[in-house]
Amino acid sequence: MKPLTVNPEYKALVPRPTKEEYKTLEQNIIEKGEATEPIIINEKDVILDGHTRYEICSKHGLFFRTDMRQFDSELDEKIYVIEANIMRRHLDYLQKSELAENLEPLYAEKAKQRMLSKLTNVGDNISLSSNELTEGQARDQAAKAVGLSGTTYHRAKTVRKQASEKLLNQVKSGEKSVSRAYKEIKLEEKKQEPVEPPTLPEGEYNVIYADPPWRYNFSETKSRSIETHYPSMSLKKICDMKLPVSDNAVLLLWATNPKIEEALQVIEAWGFVYKTNMVWVKDKIGMGYWFRGQHELLLLATKGRFPTPAPEERRSSVLNAPRKEHSQKPEEVYNIIETYFPDGKYLELFSRNKREGWTMWGYNEDT
Repeated sequence: MKPLTVNPEYKALVPRPTKEEYKTLEQNIIEKGEATEPIIINEKDVILDGHTRYEICSKHGLFFRTDMRQFDSELDEKIYVIEANIMRRHLDYLQKSELAENLEPLYAEKAKQRMLSKLTNVGDNISLSSNELTEGQARDQAAKAVGLSGTTYHRAKTVRKQASEKLLNQVKSGEKSVSRAYKEIKLEEKKQEPVEPPTLPEGEYNVIYADPPWRYNFSETKSRSIETHYPSMSLKKICDMKLPVSDNAVLLLWATNPKIEEALQVIEAWGFVYKTNMVWVKDKIGMGYWFRGQHELLLLATKGRFPTPAPEERRSSVLNAPRKEHSQKPEEVYNIIETYFPDGKYLELFSRNKREGWTMWGYNEDT
C-alpha cells in the first residue's frame, strides 16, 4: 500500500478523538486486522476523511482501503472534510461548535462565489464583501449543519473560548451543561464590569427613599446571584455617595436581613440617625442559609429636625404584600410615604420606576 498524504490544514479542521476514543478505535482495528471503513482521499492521495484510521493502520502495519472523491475546488474539499466528520462521529456540543466555527468562513466564501458567478454580466465595478453578504447566513447555516440552534452554537463557542480549565472540564464531563457554563461566564463578566452610577440630581431633597444594590459575596446558585438582575455596588461606594439632601430630612432605606449591619453603616455615612423600621411580610418564601427569608426591613432614619407624621396617619409596622419581580418593592410604600410627608420633595435612589411628583435616580432607561 502506498503511503497517503496528510494535509495538516485539513487535519486541523476536525477535532481530534479523545484518548478513550482513540484507544477504542485502535483496539477495534487491531482485532479485525484492518480498517473496515475506507479512508477518503482526493485524486492526489491527500486524506480527506480517516486521518485517525490511517495513523493507526500505519502504526501497526495493518491493511486499509481507500475511496477517491473529486471536488471542483479546495474550498469544496475543506467543506467535505468537516461535513464527513459530522455524519460519522458522535459529537458533544463543544465539538459541534468547533466544527461549525470552521464551517462558517467556508460557507461564507462559497456563498460569495455563488453570488459573484450570478453577477458576472452586471459589470466590472461591483465590490462585494462576503461579510456583508453572508455573515449571519453563514453562521446560521454552519450551526444547522452540525445540528445546533444558533443560540446553542453561540453559547458553546463562548464556553470553548472563555471558560476556565475547571469549568471546561466540568462541561466535558457532563457535570455542567453548556447553558449553565455560559451563564456563569456572563455572570463573571458582569461582575468584573465597573459599576459607575449616573450623576446624582441637583437640588435638595428632604424625603429620600432608597433600595441599594447590595453586593453579596455568595449565592446558592449562580443564576440567583444579584448580578444576574442588576449591577451591584460595594458598601464603600454606597457610603461614599454625596446625596443632594436638605439639612432636615427623612430616609427610608430597604435592607435584607443579612445586610442590616451594612445598612446602619450607610445611614450613618449619609448623615442620618436610625429611628425605627417597618417589616414587609411576603406571600412567598425565599432563600436563606439559616432561615429562608420571607420579609424585608424598611429602615427609617432622620437628619436634623424632621416632623413625625400625624397620629391619625401612622401605619402598622407590618406590611403584608405579595412578592413580585426580583427586588421589586410594594407599590403601597409610595402611598405611605406620600401620606406621611405630603409636602415632601421626593427622591428615590436606585430606582427602576417612574412616578409623578418624584425624582427617580438609578439604572433605568432615563438615566
